[in-house]
Amino acid sequence: MKTLDQVEPRIPIGTNTTPGDATAIFKITNSGSYYLAGNVYGQSNKSGIVVAADNVTLDLCGYSLIGTTTNSLDGIRPSGNRSTITIRNGHITGWGGKAINSYVYGFPFGDSLGRCVYQDIVANDNGGGIWAGYSSSIFRCVSRSNKGTGIQLSNNSGVCKDCVSDSNEGDGIACYEGATVTHCSVQGNTGIGIYCGNSQQTIIGCTVRYNSGGGIYASKTLIRDCMIDGNTGYGVQIVFGCMIEGCNIGASGSGIAGANIGGTGKSRICGNNIHNNTVGISLTNNPGNCIYGNTLRNTTTLDLGSGNSAPTSSDPATAGPWHNIIL
Repeated sequence: MKTLDQVEPRIPIGTNTTPGDATAIFKITNSGSYYLAGNVYGQSNKSGIVVAADNVTLDLCGYSLIGTTTNSLDGIRPSGNRSTITIRNGHITGWGGKAINSYVYGFPFGDSLGRCVYQDIVANDNGGGIWAGYSSSIFRCVSRSNKGTGIQLSNNSGVCKDCVSDSNEGDGIACYEGATVTHCSVQGNTGIGIYCGNSQQTIIGCTVRYNSGGGIYASKTLIRDCMIDGNTGYGVQIVFGCMIEGCNIGASGSGIAGANIGGTGKSRICGNNIHNNTVGISLTNNPGNCIYGNTLRNTTTLDLGSGNSAPTSSDPATAGPWHNIIL
């Protein structure tokens, strides 16, 4: 009969197999599959686990990385530019830096982790949550009560799916250029719920509520089938080139607001239920948008300025397919 190591060869994280150095409690320096056999406790001016090799799988096996001192560094971080890393199945809490820091700033270049997968991780009460590098994916993770952004996707088409970002002291989810965020719950963060920097993002089926910095900030982004409610300032703020459809947007200052771009918005807003906002859609400084087929019930329904197309009707029985229904 084969042993477990023969069936699935793996290396335990420990002082003999992955000895640390002046900045790391443990350090992975070779490709392979690694696992935790117990909790890791933080030390002053050190990160928990530093990844200094490509092609690494790290299974936390349900154990925790616990940064017990306020001047501990990151829970997990890179050394050098590393890629093809999988980290899964554990808890990271109490670190002075980020739970997982996939980009460490430096000169002339920073250390980074790219083309990575993070799954089934809980990041709680760290200096920041889960910060993924380029072309990386985050699945079924929870980032809560961290002192910075909960989840961050870097450039080049990252994916965040089935995650929760809750009560962080920053944005809930921040993504940059080509990201896809689906079926996530983002609530109670002090920054923006979902911040879409740059462009070409896709946000589908997310619940975004009670965020102090606004609901979703978007540029050249598809936003579809989202529940967006109770956010401070705005439900969705668009820059240009967005499509917003099938969303339920309520209880904000503006349901949908336009950034002052000094040009043409070129966004399409259709088939949404926009209700109980101070202003339903406010695009006074964002012209050139197409707005149709929405249902609106707000204190002020439309504040569009010039250059926006938004036919309206107060009678659903006689309204045409392009009319916005004002109730």
